Amino acid sequence: MKIIQINTVCGHGSTGSIAVDIATELRKKGDKCYIAYGQGSSNYSDSYKIGGWLENKWHGLFYSRILGLQGHGTHRGTRQLIQWIDHIQPDIIHLHNLHGNYLNHPLLFNYIIAHQIPVVITLHDCYNFTGKCSHYTAEGCYKWQTECRQCPLLRKTIAPSYFLDRSHKIFLDKKKWYSQIKRMAVVTVSKWLEHEAEKSILAQNGHSICHIYNWVDYQKFHRASQDEIQAIYNKYGLNPQFKYLLSVGARWDKKTSKYKDALNLSKLLPKGYKLLLVGGTSKGTVIESPIYHIPYVSDAHELAIIYSMATAYIHLSVEDTFGKVIAEAMACGTPPIVFNSTACPEVADKYGYIIPPHDVTAIIDLLPQLEITESQRLQMVNHVGENFDYSKNIEQYIKLYESILQ
Repeated sequence: MKIIQINTVCGHGSTGSIAVDIATELRKKGDKCYIAYGQGSSNYSDSYKIGGWLENKWHGLFYSRILGLQGHGTHRGTRQLIQWIDHIQPDIIHLHNLHGNYLNHPLLFNYIIAHQIPVVITLHDCYNFTGKCSHYTAEGCYKWQTECRQCPLLRKTIAPSYFLDRSHKIFLDKKKWYSQIKRMAVVTVSKWLEHEAEKSILAQNGHSICHIYNWVDYQKFHRASQDEIQAIYNKYGLNPQFKYLLSVGARWDKKTSKYKDALNLSKLLPKGYKLLLVGGTSKGTVIESPIYHIPYVSDAHELAIIYSMATAYIHLSVEDTFGKVIAEAMACGTPPIVFNSTACPEVADKYGYIIPPHDVTAIIDLLPQLEITESQRLQMVNHVGENFDYSKNIEQYIKLYESILQ
């Protein structure tokens, strides 16, 4: 098989790592896998960068923010991508995240339709079946079930539009393209997202929809030793006398509900407990005392030690289509507390604690229950292995490719 994956990034971040993991396993089997991406850089040997920095910046400024047409810029870069695809002649094109101001969607989809190339779409969020947004749960907007228009998230998404609302046009474009692709399979990263997709334009024309969970690499995420944990205490100046409640995010922003909930929780914690946030901060955001803060940790082994150190992992998001950090914490033997929203309860399952969204007082009530036995810890780790296994879940993608070609 020859597979081309297309994603915003390649080799880093959640979706970029997933793309490389799939490619690595395909190559072990003697298949060929290429990855086209639009942002950052990549060490993956068979990768292709779409567009240039200036063209993609113009895409974000002019097409997204002024015209409200994310996915309609980067003409030159996408034409060159199509020439590259033509040269490779893939059996399947696997689409991951297409938003990010790096790709011209009409050019790419019209090419796929004209050449009748089979397509796999993995939904890492909800963008592929809405007119604009990648998440809608917090806003409570379900216009995507009919036709998007008058978008309430016009200026709030990752690619805001400050002038024009073109969500209706983008929604209709996607609906038209999906109806014209003859062989297409849709993969969601959770059962929750699968149920949402089944109500969307992706379900038209009999396209198959299934879920394949993201995975955890046990070579990296497992319970750390006490010596390793002590080394982390020393490195970051943490007091081992405290019990730490941990929350991990790519970027903390004082304007978000996640940070506001974290701040409220930290003020309610009794003596002997501390809240520890791991991750970068957006411009203008300073992590306030009494919260402890560790900047973004790129090393998976170190992050696993931090998970192991915590008494509990606190997930403060209400819009997660999977929640990989929840599974990583559980693989390290740390019980999670998650909000009852989207896919978070599904990942935590019976081994975590489910509380109402934003109810940080419920976390305080749970503190006496957070000490678990080694038997309970082992059961939780086994649950992660049964559901979020690296080899087993990637194999599901490979079998899906094979079934499409058959």
